[in-house]
Amino acid sequence: MAEIEIVGSIQRIRFAANDSLFKIATMRVSEVREGNIVKNSFGDVVFKGEMSLIPQNEYIIRGEFINDEKYGPQYQYISSKRRDPIEGMSREDFRQFLTDISPKGVLVNAQFDDPRPIFQEHRVKELMSIKGIGPVSADKLINAYEEQKDYSEAYVAFGKWGFNPNMTRKLVRHVHSVEGAIEMLNKDPYEFIDVPGVGFKTIDEKALNFGIPSNDPRRVHAFVKDYFDKLAMDGSSWTKEIDLMKYLRQEVFDCDVEETLQWINDSDEFVIYEADDVRRVATKHLYNTEKSIAKNLLRLLHSKNKFEYKERDKIIDRIQEEQGWKYSDEQTEAINMMLDKNVSMLQGLAGTGKSTALNAVIKVLQENDYQVATCALSGKAADNLTQLTGKRGQTIHRLLGIGDPFGGFEHEENPLPVDVVILDEVSMVNDSLFEALVNALGDGTKFIMVGDIAQLDSIGVGVMRDIISSKIVPTVSLTKIHRQAQDSAIITHSLQYRMGKMPKVSPKDSWTMLGNKNDLGYVFEDSAEEEKLNTDAYRIFAQALNKYDVSDIQILTQTVSGCTRINDLAQTIANPKSPTKNQYKVKANSADAYILREGDKVLNTSNNYRATAAENHQMYRPIFNGNTGIIESIDLEFNSKGGVSHVEAVIDFDGVGKVFLRDKELETIQLGYAMTVHKSQGSTIPCVIVVLPFHYMLNNRELLYTALTRASELCFLLTSTKSLKSTVKKTGETVHHSNLGLLLKREEKQYDERV
Repeated sequence: MAEIEIVGSIQRIRFAANDSLFKIATMRVSEVREGNIVKNSFGDVVFKGEMSLIPQNEYIIRGEFINDEKYGPQYQYISSKRRDPIEGMSREDFRQFLTDISPKGVLVNAQFDDPRPIFQEHRVKELMSIKGIGPVSADKLINAYEEQKDYSEAYVAFGKWGFNPNMTRKLVRHVHSVEGAIEMLNKDPYEFIDVPGVGFKTIDEKALNFGIPSNDPRRVHAFVKDYFDKLAMDGSSWTKEIDLMKYLRQEVFDCDVEETLQWINDSDEFVIYEADDVRRVATKHLYNTEKSIAKNLLRLLHSKNKFEYKERDKIIDRIQEEQGWKYSDEQTEAINMMLDKNVSMLQGLAGTGKSTALNAVIKVLQENDYQVATCALSGKAADNLTQLTGKRGQTIHRLLGIGDPFGGFEHEENPLPVDVVILDEVSMVNDSLFEALVNALGDGTKFIMVGDIAQLDSIGVGVMRDIISSKIVPTVSLTKIHRQAQDSAIITHSLQYRMGKMPKVSPKDSWTMLGNKNDLGYVFEDSAEEEKLNTDAYRIFAQALNKYDVSDIQILTQTVSGCTRINDLAQTIANPKSPTKNQYKVKANSADAYILREGDKVLNTSNNYRATAAENHQMYRPIFNGNTGIIESIDLEFNSKGGVSHVEAVIDFDGVGKVFLRDKELETIQLGYAMTVHKSQGSTIPCVIVVLPFHYMLNNRELLYTALTRASELCFLLTSTKSLKSTVKKTGETVHHSNLGLLLKREEKQYDERV
């Protein structure tokens, strides 16, 4: 994990890929700025990775040490920048650069024909001689020059395409070098569509305005890739060939559809195949992922069953006696299925007793000395497993282990050393993570899946629906609400909503707790006074803090903008500004700025495989989109102007542990007092406050059901009666096209033929 930073240039390129920027090169090192250089047996310093370095130029290069078994000591290229990017820049390009970094650049250009030496030599007095530039403005100009000169060439090149400096920096950081970004821009700007937060639409607008024809093959190919990306985000892994052709003719003027189809057919990125008398098109990645899942599930399903249980019936009878009631026939069937079958699926609505049945299975397994691992997608869901079953739950990522900072798992080809793996909340797990999990299960490992198909779908291509509909995997669906759950208004009302029915509730029930458990409260506001919802949420949140820890309260809403407003309000009462607490303003110079403070509840919004453990910065402790935690500490360093030059933070994430983050890494950390319903999936929280917007078009009963059933003890629903009735009438269910069901049936048929 040791990183180095050197100043040097390319000595020799030993290998260069034809279809990417990947190179292996030896470096001529003139200065070592960080770390200790390790040379190979030939005395060379070798870097490898996707890099675009011009041999005659000198760079500041960062790399991470790796000891390759075959080639010896090397460095994985991380990033680079020109040592002096202004050298070789034309006068006109530099003048353009000044206008990019500051509005005052226009004044400088009007005064000086060649302003380069003024900035290189920091001639503040000459800048102050310009009308409209005082000492403060002069210092700001010099600081802006120093901070952004590394991007100067990129600003000029990307500026011609209409990219602003902020977007340019984002694209350069993605490629890890200015030269590489410029090379990619000139070769094919559509390669930038994969940059997070950019996408096809942004790049396409710039490219078309620059003059790239609408039917340019580069654009059409990017359009097709974007189409399949959107398809996958909506939960589908394939489309009909005829539908794709129609869409291309409709959306891309003068597109050569036949030529595009031939490109798809020849490409390594797609697969065209026939199923159910329909020609389908899918990305090869998703097709192979689903095929791998099908193969692994069938491998596990048909492995030799090694499980034998002593006194199984006695254990179950004892559990029933201890809990004071007997399992229903459905639950008994489910318990037997999970104990007897190698692979099984238990599904059911909230309150049907899934966890109760699962708990019996775990006790039988443990009392027969079988090693059981329980896991779920989110940290909160994993913690919930621990509370319900008494068996420590883990996130899927943590169970599998992160083998490297680029997203690999330790157990991809190294089976988990357990007898049984139980996956809860399977409905929210997408295909890629599910594949990694089943890949990690050795022959004979029992695999139990548990979930609620009535919740919101997973983000991306899910697996639960196809596994159930294929009828290949043994499945039990629990349908009866158990006696204890019938006393809960959270359960009874959410189930009615999910079925499209309205429970008996009216405006007169506002600020009243309902159900025998008094666990569900409604707050109805007039349809013309939606702004009151935030105030209501603030009021209830403040009262809840008297009973619950901040980690056990969650405000849920449908929109990100709604979360932002409520988070700001919640922070003022849960964790107000204090002279004893350090705080940091994230994105300080933008309209999206917000404060993070020691003690804040926070939400991570992006996967970070390079995050490290707080107690050992040499050990990776990755965090993932949706992880929540509490900020333990924030440490700040300031520059001579009083601005923050460096920030470090330690955050204790649920189900992950204490993580060390710094500088730009904190831009993915947001306040977490409020979050969207989608982000909360898989979590169970004692106290939940649901804010349902009045006029939001995407409100639907699946969303409402998911939101209410996040609460285990107390729930409040804030909305209007009109909005509630409208929401219950609408369904968000859509038809998803995935291959998993088809591939499971094909694999089963091939297995039967072999047997």
